[in-house]
Amino acid sequence: MSRCRLAVLSVLAGLLCVSASCEVTGLDAATLGEIAAPAELPSGKYTLIRLWEAEGPDIKHTSGRAVSDRDASGGQAWEVLPTEDEPGAVAFGPYFETTPGDYVALFRVKVLSNETAESAAVVDACTDYAQNMLASRELSAGDFLPNRYTRCALGFRYQRGKLECRVNWDGFYGLRIDSVALYRLEGGSVLPPGRVKEAKPSGEPRDIDVVSEPRPFPDLFPRSNPPAKDLLVCDLRKQPADLRLLIVTLQGLVNRQTPRLYCLSQSTDPQWLQHLQDRKWIESATPVANPEDLLTRFRDVFRGLIVYDPRLPASKNVATMLASVRDGLVASPRLAKRLGLPVIEDLQGRWTTSVDAYRWAFENLWPQLNHHVIACSWPEHLGLRDYLVQNRIFIFWISGALDGARKYASPDAEVRLMEELLAKMPVNIPVMSYPWAGKDVGIGEGPGVSLFAEFGKYLVGSIECSNLSVHCGVRVASLKQKPAPPAPDLQPNKVYVSYIMSDGDNLPVLTGHNFPQLWQDPLRGRFPIGWTLSPAASVLIPDIVDWYYSKAGPNDPFLGAVSGVGYTYPDLYGKRYRDRQAVYDGFLDQTAEYMQRADLKSCWIMNAIRPEIISRYAERIPFLEALFPDYGRRVLTPRDMVYPTARNVPVFHAIGGWRQDATREERLSEVVAEVRRFTPTQRPAFMHLFILNWFADLPLLEQIVTELGPDYVFVRPDHLATLYTRYLADQKLLVRFPEVALALQGQPLVLEGSVRNVSPTPVDCALQVAGLGSPRVTPETVTLAPSEETRLRVSGTPEASQVTLSVIAKERRTTHTVQIRQVDAGELADELPKLGGLIPGPFLEARQLAHVTGSDKQVEGATGLARLAEKGADEPGHMLYGPYATLEKGRYLVLFRLKRTGEGTGTLVELDTCVGGGTPQTGLRRVDCSEAPLGTWRCFALVMDHPGGAYETRSLWPGNASVAIDWVGLWSIRPTDEN
Repeated sequence: MSRCRLAVLSVLAGLLCVSASCEVTGLDAATLGEIAAPAELPSGKYTLIRLWEAEGPDIKHTSGRAVSDRDASGGQAWEVLPTEDEPGAVAFGPYFETTPGDYVALFRVKVLSNETAESAAVVDACTDYAQNMLASRELSAGDFLPNRYTRCALGFRYQRGKLECRVNWDGFYGLRIDSVALYRLEGGSVLPPGRVKEAKPSGEPRDIDVVSEPRPFPDLFPRSNPPAKDLLVCDLRKQPADLRLLIVTLQGLVNRQTPRLYCLSQSTDPQWLQHLQDRKWIESATPVANPEDLLTRFRDVFRGLIVYDPRLPASKNVATMLASVRDGLVASPRLAKRLGLPVIEDLQGRWTTSVDAYRWAFENLWPQLNHHVIACSWPEHLGLRDYLVQNRIFIFWISGALDGARKYASPDAEVRLMEELLAKMPVNIPVMSYPWAGKDVGIGEGPGVSLFAEFGKYLVGSIECSNLSVHCGVRVASLKQKPAPPAPDLQPNKVYVSYIMSDGDNLPVLTGHNFPQLWQDPLRGRFPIGWTLSPAASVLIPDIVDWYYSKAGPNDPFLGAVSGVGYTYPDLYGKRYRDRQAVYDGFLDQTAEYMQRADLKSCWIMNAIRPEIISRYAERIPFLEALFPDYGRRVLTPRDMVYPTARNVPVFHAIGGWRQDATREERLSEVVAEVRRFTPTQRPAFMHLFILNWFADLPLLEQIVTELGPDYVFVRPDHLATLYTRYLADQKLLVRFPEVALALQGQPLVLEGSVRNVSPTPVDCALQVAGLGSPRVTPETVTLAPSEETRLRVSGTPEASQVTLSVIAKERRTTHTVQIRQVDAGELADELPKLGGLIPGPFLEARQLAHVTGSDKQVEGATGLARLAEKGADEPGHMLYGPYATLEKGRYLVLFRLKRTGEGTGTLVELDTCVGGGTPQTGLRRVDCSEAPLGTWRCFALVMDHPGGAYETRSLWPGNASVAIDWVGLWSIRPTDEN
């Protein structure tokens, strides 16, 4: 996940190699004379690679203007001014690719005043559209001489990707940006940004009892009263960050009794304000000329100021909590000095570490705060704070690998404090905001959602979501989708496909990024798209849900996201509790209630791995029509894509991967190729095509439809479920066995699968096998009730290249064919240990796995295309990794089939297995060049003990000799008496 791709400003200081005594060459005297801190300039030889004028075509902007400046190169610079321009990434680009190595960017910048030591700007270097932060540095006005250009150095190590050098402006001071010069550094080095290990939860407490505490409000979230008929409207988009924070906390206090104040913070806020008027939920909107006028108008609402400490970002979160319980406004020292209002609390110098600040808040404020909602919010995110103040919500942050390197941070201590707090809260409550603020900033989406899930909490993504104190007060009589048109007739020769658009669980995706923009496209409605929507949106933004439902056409159905009433990983849900099942069932019951309130009948879910976890959705949600799991493809074969669960509710696993650095043309070809590769041979076929909202647009989706052609029929997700249900009704029995099985030469073959009764009446059936000598079937006959499934085991000696399994019921024969691929005993490089029984598991072609090096090529003796890494041509790295699919807990034999294709010495490849994501490692085998005869295929073995869940198989290539990898095969190791 990282799933929430919202633009953020990094406040992390990049570390430069400090060596005042070392020589710097390649920079002229004029450049050196403008360096802000010469001692921090990395030593070595500087070679200018590129220079970009800030006002030129290579640099992009979100606000500001080009101005004449005789001190700027070319006589022009890019200028941003307080109150006139909107803070943010005011200069960024140019998305430039160059040779890997060490670099220094020199930003030529002028600050137009130096009133205090508050932040002037943050300069950074990144790739992957700000997802991969290489280095960043905070600049304060005190680092500059007034009205004089200064060159600010930022050193970083670049590996690959489109490079951006950015200037992020906080809006406090006028700023002029002249240019960015990029130098390659040789003969010296730059250190990467300061990093620490990611936060690691302790795992304690565990086996805890559920805290019983009645919710003091009727809905999932506390809700405002209906808004006043006339709203005051304050435009904060061009205001400095500290003034925006002050006004937004005032908004929270003002709107406690009746929402009267609406702030324009996001570009779409005027759109939602207009919808409030159009639907007569308010009558008028009165602009406020000067935000500070509100301090006089509402002076009776607040008691004074809570002053945060600019040197400790966590103090902004604590100040927000204090403001909520003491009726204060959060202010910077700069504003406190200028406004002259009473100061209730001054937090400057109060704490030296974030965890101390949060512990103080926990010990002193928790009794006065809301125990049924919590927020994990980066201190620099402001937009949500009206709601947090209004409802007295506890706010915390857990640092990541980058922000955790700051002297005030301690990721492990922070996560342990939150383990304490989460254990004291009731279960099945929401966590607001988001645990991620850029790559390695914050604990991260995956670890954060996992931690919340273990404690029976779920994330309602609401990062920078503005005006919730107004929106949640709107009362919509009924949220109903428009009636669905009839499903098409089921044609036996077609492939039916549904688009599912991701990330509608994130409220800011619904309110600002990027659903509103997609919904303005005139192509919307030309073909069906399943739009995802958080059931919690029915409480927090019912008016905006009403807007979508009113605009929707026959091809715009909605389904719940993601995983239910909130974003969670069901396999981990309630893990810390003694009665875990009751906690999980409570989550599903809440999901049912709020899906029904939003008229949602299907659900997109994530990280639901165990079959019993998936089936529980259908058992607890009686109106559920279908489930659409996965954030991109995790299944390995077409067989795994579609199947029924409890009550024969269809489950459609996703296909479709969206590579971040792909061009538009590459995305089109890759999605089309994957759809075709995973299209089953039988017809009709049914496919769920996952669409990553951040990288997709409607013209691209229309092109995919066109490229696939008339054999592929795109339908609504609910129609996909209807058509598959019709297909099941005709089939009566559903047989599921592997499509491909690896057999070890000279050893018996054991196959495991299942048969399910998908008819409305009981069925007696028997199993027949062809292609195996001395076959054994367990059980030989079985009686299945409606929706009942039983596991089958078949064993024997392979006699052909395929095994045919036939299930016979009342003279009706259902067949399934398993392709058998023999592993020649002569290819085994390792003598296999006595492992017990082996049951074939996944067969992974190397070309289907992810990679960072090598290419897919025809190699003699390979099953298909092999993955080939060539010495001198390819960079060292992972030839393959993945598939991040799921395995049951157990012991597995893993074989890698590879061939050395060139001369070399030393390690040929390092083969390993691990839990999905890289840790812990579960198996390792280093292969030396001497163990792999030139031009000969060999199978190298390792045994892994997998804890259950997602797994990876990996091959790290050091570049010592060319090598090809054909496939990776897995066998489940069972005790002999089980076979």
